[in-house]
Amino acid sequence: MKKISKNYDYTFKILLLGDGAVGKTALVHRFVHDKFASAYLMTIGMEPYSRYETIDGVKIVYSLWDIAGQDRFKVMRQMFFRGAMGALVTFDLTRKDSFTNTVNWINEAKSESPDLLFILVGNKNDLEDQRMISTAVGESKAKELGAIGYIETSALTGTNVAEAFRKIGKKLLDDRRKK
Repeated sequence: MKKISKNYDYTFKILLLGDGAVGKTALVHRFVHDKFASAYLMTIGMEPYSRYETIDGVKIVYSLWDIAGQDRFKVMRQMFFRGAMGALVTFDLTRKDSFTNTVNWINEAKSESPDLLFILVGNKNDLEDQRMISTAVGESKAKELGAIGYIETSALTGTNVAEAFRKIGKKLLDDRRKK
């Protein structure tokens, strides 16, 4: 948390974590630009984004770090995790392995940012006929992992995308106000 200017009160560094091709880049593009592309290039290392918002009258900057999900980038990821305050730990509702791997993402990020708050995000809820993870299973996993919540999104339709980011932003802001 740091003051960045007279115009904004806080900057929150938020990671987008999860296996490759779960839709992290699509989620951040939907949140920042309100756009969706049917094809994205694989993220190499990390791609930064920013969005400015007001929550409860407080001006914040979301400093969003879209982290590459492929194993070959694991060595460089650690440096991107430092100083992170929150994360959207994302999985693809149609890929059980991406759901199972969420615990690895949390552990990896918390090795550098032990106080990291995160929300578990099941993406691609528009593909209902291909779904492999139920809402109840996602909610249970979020509780088990200590997430601040669980939400299902669709970067394609925009369903719950802004809500996922705002939920973590509000929690981070509330925690700062308590200090």
